[in-house]
Amino acid sequence: MSAKEISDNNFIAFQDDFYNLLEKYGVSPIDIEHPEYESICNLRNKVVEFIEQETFNNLIKEKK
Repeated sequence: MSAKEISDNNFIAFQDDFYNLLEKYGVSPIDIEHPEYESICNLRNKVVEFIEQETFNNLIKEKK
């Protein structure tokens, strides 16, 4: 399976799913007042960076 670029709407859905998954497994509701909000956002950003890097790597492989 290869990564693919997602639309803005799909990215928003990804963020919602990400937060919902954390909340489902024991994290209190996530909003700006959550004590770990910054850490959670940093983790989300790392996941996004990984996806973007994988997408880029796959595009490079496809062009070879």
